[in-house]
Amino acid sequence: MNLLQFISSHFWETKNKRFISFAKYFSLFSIIIGVIALLLSLAVLEGYDKTLRETAIKFTSHIIIQPFNRQVIDDYNSLVTKTQSFSLSIQRIYPITQTEALIKHDDFTEGIGLRGVQPQYINDRVNSIIIAGNSEIFGKKALLIGYRLAKKINVKIGDFVHLFFLKSNNLTNVSYKTGKFQVVGIFQSQMAQYDDLVAYADFSIVQEFMGLDNHQATNIEIIIDDVTKADNIGNELEKYLGFPFYSLTVFDLHRSVFSWIELQKEPIPIILGLISIIAAFNIITTLLILILEKMRQIGILRSLGMSKTQIVGIFISAGVRLAVIGLLIGTTISLILSYLQMEFGIIRLNGDIYFLDVLPVRIELIHYLVVIVLTFILTFLATLIPSVIASKVKIINALRFK
Repeated sequence: MNLLQFISSHFWETKNKRFISFAKYFSLFSIIIGVIALLLSLAVLEGYDKTLRETAIKFTSHIIIQPFNRQVIDDYNSLVTKTQSFSLSIQRIYPITQTEALIKHDDFTEGIGLRGVQPQYINDRVNSIIIAGNSEIFGKKALLIGYRLAKKINVKIGDFVHLFFLKSNNLTNVSYKTGKFQVVGIFQSQMAQYDDLVAYADFSIVQEFMGLDNHQATNIEIIIDDVTKADNIGNELEKYLGFPFYSLTVFDLHRSVFSWIELQKEPIPIILGLISIIAAFNIITTLLILILEKMRQIGILRSLGMSKTQIVGIFISAGVRLAVIGLLIGTTISLILSYLQMEFGIIRLNGDIYFLDVLPVRIELIHYLVVIVLTFILTFLATLIPSVIASKVKIINALRFK
């Protein structure tokens, strides 16, 4: 075996050294690029899937109960009590007052979705994503906004903004209320649709501006012990509460996002499979060229008593060595690039199109193991074709070859 490895390591040295070296390094490069493309694509897909799902679940309540036709809940306390008794899986229930509003600061005006929430909601659901300010002073006339919205209207912590609430949809007689609020916190959910549109204010203040009394709310939001049960519990809860209430789950609210992720996953195996096949064909081509360059040497080795199996072993050893070097370099580069993106967010995205502002990646050990094993198997099989061809060369023909 040591003899075979020695011979295979020196088989790359030929008279036509430049051309053989080019073919060798081109094959090596194709393996490296194939491995990097496979691993980075899988890391990005996994990153998108996990980040979007975790963010959506973390930022959005698992189940939302609201009346039809944008009606209000007349007595949210009784609805909360009734809902709490429905299932032991229900952990938290939050009454919400939600409406559309305009936010104005200096010369900037934007439309937002204003959510009136109680301090418990802020503590449980928003505190973990506050990146500036202090949500502990959240109270009347205090406002929490997303960082994209803050950048858009040029707002900093402590600045005052004006909110405008539409009271009438009558186009001939539009009326509205206005209020002055202080920005006490800026949050970043990592989802552009929230950071750009959502703001939080005190529950009772939004009630007041919407013209609701103390017992009214627009919807209630529910957190359960296992989000995977959201669809089943939501459907059963809808039947339990009856008309006019209906349920929406986090999966309903973000169906387009999850469908988009699944759509991205479908063509990936085909595309990445083609990349691996191309790399394998490059190895086959390179070894076939090497066989032509080493035809006389093959004949000499056969005449000295080397068996066909040993000839096969020489070329398999040469191809496998090439594959191992390509795998080591490709996986190392992929690991470094993935780590740099995870730590520093080098590649930025348009959040309006791609949902996230930073390209998410996830390093998964299983991806590296699968890619290494499959690539090694594929390249090993690719070396068999030229190796078998080399072993079938007749000694007399090989010695006559020029």
